[in-house]
Amino acid sequence: MALLLLVLGCGNPCQSLCETMAQRASACDLSITEAELESCATRYEEVTPEESAACNEANDPGRLEEWWTCEELAENYTNGAK
Repeated sequence: MALLLLVLGCGNPCQSLCETMAQRASACDLSITEAELESCATRYEEVTPEESAACNEANDPGRLEEWWTCEELAENYTNGAK
């Protein structure tokens, strides 16, 4: 995962949000695989300026904790919206 983190560190705000969401999931005792994290980063390789701005705004661990309870996050992952 360390190598993937280095790759994501050079990415755009949406790719960075993938890692922040994975950290939030981990804090909720949810298991996110490297493949899921990599898939997220790949999905957001190219984003619009609007998407980038939205991801940048959302990419705050404290804000994510307010927006996503562990129960909501678990439901999101269970329903396949990774």
